[in-house]
Amino acid sequence: MAEHRLMVHGNVPPPLDREFTVVGKPLNRKDAVEKVTGKALYSGDLRLPGMLYGKILRCPHLRARIVKIDTTRAEALPGVRAIITKENTKGWRTYWYGVSQPAFPEVITYEGQEVAAIAADDVYIAQAALKLIDVEYDVLGHTLNAEENLENPLPSSVAGEEYPENDINDRTRRVVKRGDVAKGFEQADVVLEETYTTQAQYHATIQTRACLVSWDGSNLTVWDALQGIYFTQIALAKSLGLNPENIRVIIKYLGGGFGSKASAHRVTYFAAKLSMLTGKPVRMENTRDEEFITHPHRWDFKVYLKMGVKKNGELTAIYQKAIANIGAAGSYLPNRFLYAARYLYKCPHVHLEQIGVFTNLQQTGPQRGPMNAPSIFALESHIDRLAEMINMDPLEFRLKNYVDFFYVDPEEAIRSVEGLPPIREKLVDATGKIPYMTKNLDKCMKIVTDTIGWERRKHLNDNVKGPKRRGIGFASFTAYQGAGNKPNKAFADVDIFNDGTINLAIGIVDIGGGQVTVFSMIAAEELGVSMEDISVTYGDTKGTRYAPACQSSRVTGEMGPTVLQAAAEARQQLFKLAAPMLEVKPEELGSRNGRIYIKSDPSISIPFKAACARIDPGRPIRGSGSRATNPDSPMVGAFGAQAVELEVDLETGEVNILNVAIAHEFGRALNPKLCESQLLGGVYFGVGYALSEEGIYDPKTGKMLNPNFHQYRLATSYDYPDVKIVIVEGEEPWLAYSGKGGGENANTPFAAAVRNGIHHATGIWLNDLPMTPDKIVNALQEKRKGGSSHAL
Repeated sequence: MAEHRLMVHGNVPPPLDREFTVVGKPLNRKDAVEKVTGKALYSGDLRLPGMLYGKILRCPHLRARIVKIDTTRAEALPGVRAIITKENTKGWRTYWYGVSQPAFPEVITYEGQEVAAIAADDVYIAQAALKLIDVEYDVLGHTLNAEENLENPLPSSVAGEEYPENDINDRTRRVVKRGDVAKGFEQADVVLEETYTTQAQYHATIQTRACLVSWDGSNLTVWDALQGIYFTQIALAKSLGLNPENIRVIIKYLGGGFGSKASAHRVTYFAAKLSMLTGKPVRMENTRDEEFITHPHRWDFKVYLKMGVKKNGELTAIYQKAIANIGAAGSYLPNRFLYAARYLYKCPHVHLEQIGVFTNLQQTGPQRGPMNAPSIFALESHIDRLAEMINMDPLEFRLKNYVDFFYVDPEEAIRSVEGLPPIREKLVDATGKIPYMTKNLDKCMKIVTDTIGWERRKHLNDNVKGPKRRGIGFASFTAYQGAGNKPNKAFADVDIFNDGTINLAIGIVDIGGGQVTVFSMIAAEELGVSMEDISVTYGDTKGTRYAPACQSSRVTGEMGPTVLQAAAEARQQLFKLAAPMLEVKPEELGSRNGRIYIKSDPSISIPFKAACARIDPGRPIRGSGSRATNPDSPMVGAFGAQAVELEVDLETGEVNILNVAIAHEFGRALNPKLCESQLLGGVYFGVGYALSEEGIYDPKTGKMLNPNFHQYRLATSYDYPDVKIVIVEGEEPWLAYSGKGGGENANTPFAAAVRNGIHHATGIWLNDLPMTPDKIVNALQEKRKGGSSHAL
């Protein structure tokens, strides 16, 4: 067993010297009954006496200067209580994922950007008032295509208000280099060069952004639909000029986030400002079309990928250039796209570039497996085609280039790139290696191929008649996730009361992944009681201490150790009260199944609650946990593989996903039922990304043409395949019971696995997402004519 090195400040609790009674069990969610019976109240369900309704006037143009704005007619409408615009909020800025934006800019840079916000007695008055605001626009030229825009200067901004953070993101070239890529291509027997494109995918959460904000003259109370209460508190305080302690954020239930709701979104700031102006609670909620055109979505990418390989399957060189469309603003992840090609396979010569470009499309930001999904699509698609070119089995090819370590970046430098306009470039010459704490990706690969029936591939379509053909595809992934993000700040508290009740206080939001259930299980296991014995205070900045937002698959890895430490500390204090009752020393005691026992003779025990009766009623026991920063070595990563069996109709181009085999590594599955739910959700998320979901924009105006669930084609229950799940476990001793995060990664390899399966069924290679029927039919027609066997 690996050394126990739980990442906490202060005393490190020793590992439990008994079998688990709670952890590892497929327990139901603590909030399940509330949700399925409709008792759970989401932010959009809440009402307060005297509440006002807020609505936002949005610009219909992609880029325009506001010449004049007149709110006189709207202000005169009975029932209108406040209107805010750029004229009465100069200098006010909002923050989403840390991105600083003017609340109301002088120059609009994307469709739907806010021009004014209104608070009125009811929503109908607010909507009527919007139509009475007179705005004169000077419509300006806009840009849509990131690659075309790359060679042109960004339009001059007004007072630094346009294109937030363009100085560090726009046309800034990030480069990761290892070895000599030109030398690597010279050593190759086969070189493959392809271009891949991925689309703008939307979060499409069931719950649109909805908030209720109340200002009492000194304190602001916010009920919201977000993934983090403290991220929201800090961002609002910075924007509104308040102390964080004067802002209470409450988020009890969330109807979908997937990365889009990690911090306060724009509607929350406007509702807060209107409440502070009127002294009344203000409710705001996006309509579905507002949700599509204004909230950040996944970046679309164009990827140039060139790889070299020897006839024996050994990779010699990887060159990759990825161009990201950041839109008009975004929470950009400047090096994340490079991760997969850099770390997934062993290759001595690597040159990877990532370039972000601002355009006038909507804002962009993290979405489930943010840059992992597009990067893995390109890389794993390329890997399959290389394997075919050297006549090697795709699984064998991946195992041939398997790597057990991760490269370090020892230094950074800035230089220009020859032949291009002056650009900022980060040069990283990676020479070191760091081992992973646990890496069972090879096991995951073998499991999914065995489960799907990999050996059937050669004869899958033998003697098949009619227009339908079957194929089996496969892909794997790695991601730098699961253990939290530095500096890993997080706290937890466990209180045990005289009557035997126990409360866990954690400042997290349960975003639907069962976070409250998992942390209850950790506390219960460490205390030796059942999960039902633990009540939880969560989703509220009152009564809890700082915790990270539930994003980036971080919370289990980041919060778990603090909960374990807090529970262990509380247990040890209780053992001091129980020890005289059993006539032993506290260190000789253990607890499980609601009883405290003598370790040397477990038959001698007392009820847990009997020891609690000795607690001073006025001074409950409190145990506290505080997270320490992850060490630099070894690394914790996320790994997994998926195999897909599908059927393609050669006449219509329709793809039917029949079976999916999925194996992912969770460290230890603290609750297997919840882990399986996350994997199922990831696969279903991936179905739409692979086959149908796509933001479509008018090529002339840039306006979004499908901002609704009817035309934005989400996968439905009819599209969901049978999924066989295998959870692979390993030891991660600095995390609570080895439990690491994995909620957002299950969708990452799916599109590549589907693309590789389509090729196996039809012989065509598709390099453009989503892989819609028309693209498949066109590629099949080209193949029949003797043209290219792939479609871009």
